[in-house]
Amino acid sequence: MRTRLSRSARRAEILGNAQKLIAARGFSGTEMEDIRLASGISRGGLYHHFANKHAVLDALVTEEVRRLADQLKAAQGSPIPALLRVGSSDLGNDPGLVSHLHTPEEKRAYLSSLEQAITAELGPVLHERLRGHTAEGAAPAHVAELFLTITAHINRRRILNEWPPEEAAGFAATALQALLPLLTSQAELRPVIAELKRLAATS
Repeated sequence: MRTRLSRSARRAEILGNAQKLIAARGFSGTEMEDIRLASGISRGGLYHHFANKHAVLDALVTEEVRRLADQLKAAQGSPIPALLRVGSSDLGNDPGLVSHLHTPEEKRAYLSSLEQAITAELGPVLHERLRGHTAEGAAPAHVAELFLTITAHINRRRILNEWPPEEAAGFAATALQALLPLLTSQAELRPVIAELKRLAATS
């Protein structure tokens, strides 16, 4: 007899199964019926949680960004280098779901989901964590928005294969150097910039 799960537990189970399927088959190769069968639930049960495959993608991306936001909340020190240390694939972090997406359409769908998730989940946390870390006259909300705008541009170029890794690393280093005067604690960011410059020089 199948165990009856709470709504949140069932949703988490569905997402876990969807992530495994996407990792194995890609997003285009995974259908709602595949997710339903892997989860052992009825069609009504699946569609009660997710209206379509893109809603599943939105939820998976939101979970990734939420985990990143939680890591930022718990991190010590200056928030921007802390966020880069736990979230930048250029600095050795797991790229996550995006590594299993292959077509331009899949990647654009991912970017749309990512933009929404960052706005909802990560932006407010970064804004709050930047309080006390920005230079006089630099509003934490503006610095957070500037950093996330730069990051979104790099993400788009990299995910759509418009930039190789070394180009992305070089642009990130330049952008972070431009941000330095807006921050009170610059020492923690300088080693990150140095590492990105090293990566940019490996072309």
